[in-house]
Amino acid sequence: MKFWIILVLSGVLISLVFAQPDTLYSPRRIPVRTGDSLAADLYSADSTLPKPVVFIQTPYNKATYRLASFLLDEEDSTGFWDLVHYHFVIMDWRGFYGSAPAASPGYDRGLDGFDAIEWIAARDWCDGNVGTYGGSALGAIQFQTARHQPPHLVCSAPWIKDLPTTYFDYYTGGVYRKEHAESHEFLGFITTAFILSHPTLDWVWQLSALNTDYAESIAVPCLMLSGWFDHFPGDVINTFQSLTERSDPPVREQHKLIMGPWTHSQVDKRVQGELEYPEAEMFGENHAKLFFDFYLRGVANGYDALPRVQYFQMGCNDWRAVDNWYNLPYNLDTLFLHTGQLLEWETPTGTDDYDSFFYDPRNPAPVYGGPRFNPAIPALKMGPYDQRDTIEARDDVLVFSTPVLTEDLVISGPITVQLYIASDRMDTDINVRLSDVYPDGRSMILNYGIRRLRFRNGYSLEEPATPGLIYPLQIGIPDIAQTFLTGHRLRLTVTGACYPHFDINLNNGGDMYVPGDTLTALNRVYFDGSHPSGLILPVISGATRIVEKPGPRPQSIDLQCYPNPFNAALNITVKEDPNYPRGREFSQIFFYDLTGRALQSRTLKLNQSYLWTPPDHIPSGIYLIQLRSGTQSITKQVIYLR
Repeated sequence: MKFWIILVLSGVLISLVFAQPDTLYSPRRIPVRTGDSLAADLYSADSTLPKPVVFIQTPYNKATYRLASFLLDEEDSTGFWDLVHYHFVIMDWRGFYGSAPAASPGYDRGLDGFDAIEWIAARDWCDGNVGTYGGSALGAIQFQTARHQPPHLVCSAPWIKDLPTTYFDYYTGGVYRKEHAESHEFLGFITTAFILSHPTLDWVWQLSALNTDYAESIAVPCLMLSGWFDHFPGDVINTFQSLTERSDPPVREQHKLIMGPWTHSQVDKRVQGELEYPEAEMFGENHAKLFFDFYLRGVANGYDALPRVQYFQMGCNDWRAVDNWYNLPYNLDTLFLHTGQLLEWETPTGTDDYDSFFYDPRNPAPVYGGPRFNPAIPALKMGPYDQRDTIEARDDVLVFSTPVLTEDLVISGPITVQLYIASDRMDTDINVRLSDVYPDGRSMILNYGIRRLRFRNGYSLEEPATPGLIYPLQIGIPDIAQTFLTGHRLRLTVTGACYPHFDINLNNGGDMYVPGDTLTALNRVYFDGSHPSGLILPVISGATRIVEKPGPRPQSIDLQCYPNPFNAALNITVKEDPNYPRGREFSQIFFYDLTGRALQSRTLKLNQSYLWTPPDHIPSGIYLIQLRSGTQSITKQVIYLR
């Protein structure tokens, strides 16, 4: 019965989309150089007024935006979908939906983007300024379009997408990214047969990387964004770095990057998996508003003064800034595996110490949460999920944990797991997972990595292992920013699979990804004086490591501002550290603009909240909130969007 109700309601909604006479959109056909015309919708509150245009190219059906448009308030200029100041054009990709008749396999869709932008710029309703926006596939097409440098393209916001296309997009540690590749095939972007026909780093992948690495052709400022639970956060960071070093010199200093606590399909959402991040809600879209206002409308809103890289430090859940992600002040430090399923800073000194596990490809350890995406499974578990019952309780998983932390452990950057492995098979897979263990026992997944033993020395050549011989094996875990808080523990799990995120290893040493007999592998992980397996962490300088006995925490107070950016009012709270001496009861809050001009001040009690509503004469822009209490001073930057 429920199915039929949903079906009827869906039909009603669809009929509204196509039958409503008074809509914000009007269909357009955009001519391109091949003689074809591509289907698009113009969204406008008044198409007689020339305005800047935000241009979106989608393979996911432009009609989906029509339904959402019924919820838009055309007089609201505070949000991203600002029809007071902008027109929006949504166009179906060549070969998809309304543009299906123009299908041309192998054609460079970036040329379609060029032609569409120049056509838009010539319309009476466009003031000649065009920016592009969108994530994932909608981000990829922005890079492809910007590569051809349309004269009227002013700026681009390619989100959750990197350059170039490489072997490692579909093979991690030499293991086929089954779920990722199949989702791309489901969306019509690739064929898995082609990907599987090139399971090593051969000339095809080298040529692909060469042809799709064109950062030097990007001549407009870009606002990039990704999430720590996205597919390839490290690759997005690397692409951003390439743009700052190799794009057209006049724009190299203008690119910006945001890294949040988001999965691929839940950017800007408060809820991620089983956790909530209110400090990151709508952070990206609010910055996109600033970005387009600054470049397309010339609004002096302080966007150019924002940090080049803003990243969310999970655990302590705050936003931080750095000019260059690769210059973060971290030290590589190693947590070593020890007997008793422990992770400790001390180097092991034992002899012939190891733990072992069986890996049966007929019953592989599943994936549960983490950086997943599969549009074919709406209820897919993505992001931070508790691993205890689903993963860590299995008998084919090794679990290593630190003692309870008595000081915060701050890591920001890429992670490497160095293991010493012996298997009774000629080939096997080793999967590692990193999680944050809460005081209540929850083991929340952060990310994972995998490595195929035959690819222990590289990905171009397959080298069968000698059963029983101990090999060093390096396994990468993508970049992350995580603070393991006092009272928590850091956990590393080791097993043989992470299915279906990664395909299984048959353990028979034969051809990969073909039908064949499966074998159960007995794998040993060594952690003695001669084989010090460990977790190599980018520990931020000055951050205290695990100690045996609790020490006094620094006496401090904290200033919290939420939401940030904000539209109408800012909630300000002065938080008291449990160890802060109670001799001081009041604190002063000061409000400044970027020039240092004082705007207002306020006296607050500790643990008191204050709702700041900026005076009417204050425009959109960046402001400083300063807390002063005794000898302590804390300043935070906030963004006001009117």
